[in-house]
Amino acid sequence: MRKFTSIYIHFPFCKRKCFYCHFTKFNYEKELVDKYLNYLVKEIHLRSNLNYKIETIYFGGGSPSLLNEEQLSMIMSAIYKYFNIENNAEITIEANPEDVTYKKLNYIKKIGVNRLSIGIQSFVKKDLVCLKRNHNVKQSIQAVENALNAGFSNINLDFIIGLPIQTQKTLEHNFLKLKDFEIPHVSAYILEEVKKKKYSEDRDNELYFFTKDYLESIGYTHYEVSNFSKKGFQSKHNLKYWKDKNYIGIGLSASSYENRIDYKNFSNFNNYFNKIENKKIPYKESQTIEHDKRRIITGLRMIDGISIKNFENYKNALNFLISNNLLVKKKSKVAVNPDKILVLNEILTFFL
Repeated sequence: MRKFTSIYIHFPFCKRKCFYCHFTKFNYEKELVDKYLNYLVKEIHLRSNLNYKIETIYFGGGSPSLLNEEQLSMIMSAIYKYFNIENNAEITIEANPEDVTYKKLNYIKKIGVNRLSIGIQSFVKKDLVCLKRNHNVKQSIQAVENALNAGFSNINLDFIIGLPIQTQKTLEHNFLKLKDFEIPHVSAYILEEVKKKKYSEDRDNELYFFTKDYLESIGYTHYEVSNFSKKGFQSKHNLKYWKDKNYIGIGLSASSYENRIDYKNFSNFNNYFNKIENKKIPYKESQTIEHDKRRIITGLRMIDGISIKNFENYKNALNFLISNNLLVKKKSKVAVNPDKILVLNEILTFFL
């Protein structure tokens, strides 16, 4: 019997490391990139399982939009060779605005990528300067126009909120662009950075809930802590993580979840290369988390919540959190109180 699953591909290279990004990444060096991609394809081969039916593929990083046509084609060919890919699989690539020319996007679409996640972060010049981004506002607008002109209809735009100089007015300026371009999916992440410590949590709350209310007012559904979508455009890949589904992580530091076991690849190039050279999957570690606990930790990120059945072994914690208005019952489900979404991490400590 075939199992449905997803593939995540990690490309850990960037032209510049963003100070607010916590993922494994390194400066782009052509020789190292070429070597890494050869081993990445070897890992895809090692993971080969034609009994898996792949429903989603996600290229993350790093900056996978730095991959050229030949490199992308090599990776996609390997995936299609060693796995069974669903005809309507959602295939996403993260992209920096400065990387996505119309020509490149045409090719990306031609080889099967059907969803783009563009790291806009802001359409406001001062915000981009604050974030030390490589692109400017003009490039942001051009990137979205290129994507639309290349025929992409499933597009996510990433925004960062909580910048020291940000206001409701500048956020509204960002979100008006969403209406202009008719973008179907939005991710809005609160800036988490030590440099912000002098700014109050109250201000983050204000900007977060302004974002939530504004996006809902223009037709987006808030379906996960940081994600909003128009009907039919939820991220199928990310829902795999939050709904406790299997996924295969390929590449440096990539995480996998199979048969209720969490795996983590090496984040060191030498260890990663050596394992694959010895024809072994480059796992650094694995762990089995009690299933209901894992289900709660991942599932409570979804605004609709999860089945109350998952809390059988956590009744005391559940009753305490409900009585203190941190969690709420929704018929047969339990969800985070929408007003308390920004203290989710503190709520989850009751289940650790």
